Amino acid sequence: MKIGIIGGGASGMAAAITASSLGADVTLFEKNERVGKKLLATGNGKCNLSNRHLTADCYHSETPHRIQTILEQWGTEDTLDFFHGLGLMTREKNGGLYPLCEQASAVLDVLRFALYGVRCETGHRVVRAERSGGEFRIHTKKEGGQSSHTFDKIILACGSRAGLKSSDTENGLELAKGLGLAGIPFFPALVQLRCQESCFKALAGVRCQAKVTLEAEGNVWQERGELQLTEYGISGIPVFQLSRHAARALVRGKKSRAILDFLPDTEAQEWKEMLRERMRYAGFQTAEQLFTGTVHKKIANVILKNSHISPGEALSGISEERLLRAGEQMQCFPVTVTGTNPVSQAQVCGGGIRLTEVTNTLEARKQPGLYVTGELLDADGRCGGYNLQWAWATGVIAGRDAAGRRERTDSRRKPACGRFEEIR
Repeated sequence: MKIGIIGGGASGMAAAITASSLGADVTLFEKNERVGKKLLATGNGKCNLSNRHLTADCYHSETPHRIQTILEQWGTEDTLDFFHGLGLMTREKNGGLYPLCEQASAVLDVLRFALYGVRCETGHRVVRAERSGGEFRIHTKKEGGQSSHTFDKIILACGSRAGLKSSDTENGLELAKGLGLAGIPFFPALVQLRCQESCFKALAGVRCQAKVTLEAEGNVWQERGELQLTEYGISGIPVFQLSRHAARALVRGKKSRAILDFLPDTEAQEWKEMLRERMRYAGFQTAEQLFTGTVHKKIANVILKNSHISPGEALSGISEERLLRAGEQMQCFPVTVTGTNPVSQAQVCGGGIRLTEVTNTLEARKQPGLYVTGELLDADGRCGGYNLQWAWATGVIAGRDAAGRRERTDSRRKPACGRFEEIR
C-alpha cells in the first residue's frame, strides 16, 4: 500500500509512523526543511502532550457530537503508551502530560527517530492533489523544479493557518476542497484579543489573577487565571480559552464584550463591606492610598481616572457613593473586543473540514482513500494538551486505517530498553 501524507506536523508524523509500522510504503511531504517545526513551540517549549482530564467538552466544533466518537478510539492512555513505546519518559503536572525533561525537542526527536522507515520529502510544497482513476496524484514544488507522485491513498495532515505568516501560501483547506470536501473558513482561536478602550496603553505589562467573562452572540462564557494586559487589549490563558468565541462573533460581523474581575476570590458584597470598613478608618488618606494593596497600582489609577477621581485627592472630599462606584469597577471592568491578533500569533484555528465529511476512521465519505487529520478538521481544543491529543489521535486512526488495519492494534516500535513508565 503506497500512502502519501501531506504535512509533517504532529498528526502527519503520527500517521506516518503508524502506517509504516503496519507495512505500508509511506512518503511524507513537508514544506519546511524539517518536520515538526511548530511542535517545538508548544507548551511554551515544554510540549504539553496530552491531558488526564480529556473529554469531548474540551473541544469546539460545528458538529461536537463527532468528537467523542473519535476520542473513544484513541485516548490519553493510548498516547502515553505510544510515546513510552518510542522511548519517551513523561511526567504529569496538574493533569497535563509532558516529557520528563520538559523539552519539546525531545518529543520531536523520538518522533523523528521513529520515522526511519518513512520517506521524508522536506522542502516540498504541495501545490495540488487530485484523483486520477483509482489513484491519487500529488504535485509538489521545490526549489529547482516541480514533480508528481502517485499513491493508493493520501492523508491530508497539513494543519490550519495558525502560526503561519501571510506569505506562507500553502492552504490545506484549499487542497481538501479541491478533492471535493466541504469546510469552514479558518479563524483564529487561542489568541490574544484586541479592545477599543484607550486605557490599555496605561495598563500594558500588568499581570494579575482575574476572572474573565465573555459575552458574545447572546452567550456567556467564563474563565479565570493569570490575565495579561497589553497596550492593545487582553491576553493570558483565560483569554485564550475564550478567544475563539469572540473570533467567531467577529467573523460574523459582531463585536463582543469582556468583563474583567480583578478580585476573583472576593464576593461583591464582601468587597463592598471591606471597602466601607477601609473608608471608615482611612483618616486623611488619599484615594490612591485607599486602594493600595487591593489591585495593581496601574489598574487602580485607571479606575480612579474613569471615576473622575484624582489619585492624590483627599478622601474627605469624595462621597462614599463615588468611591463605592470606583470599587465596583475592580470586579466589573467592561471592555469591548474589536478584533484578535493576526492568525500568525494564534496557537490554533477554528474551522476546517467538517467532521460530517469523514467517517469514524477519518476517511472522506465522498472520496474513499482520502483521509483528513489534525487541525485541518473542524475541531479545536482548549489550552492544556488537548490540541496535541487530537493530533495524535486522528493521525494514528487515519494511519492505521489507511494501512488496512481497522481494528485496534499495537503499531508501536518498542525501543530496545523496553517500556518506560510514567513518572508523576
